[in-house]
Amino acid sequence: MPQNNTLAPHEMLELRELLSNEVLGMKKLQVSMSIVKDEELKAYMQKSMDTKKNNICSIQDFIASNPM
Repeated sequence: MPQNNTLAPHEMLELRELLSNEVLGMKKLQVSMSIVKDEELKAYMQKSMDTKKNNICSIQDFIASNPM
């Protein structure tokens, strides 16, 4: 069975929504970092931001390699 490398419109919408949520979450973390004083919490937030950045890149790469 041949592999289909194109996305259906509803799949693209889901990916765009997922991407938006990741970007929004990262922006919220960036803003909150400036008011957080606890170093352990800052480290956790930084790790979360790094994970979100990786997720954003992965989603963008996936979308680019699987057009509609």
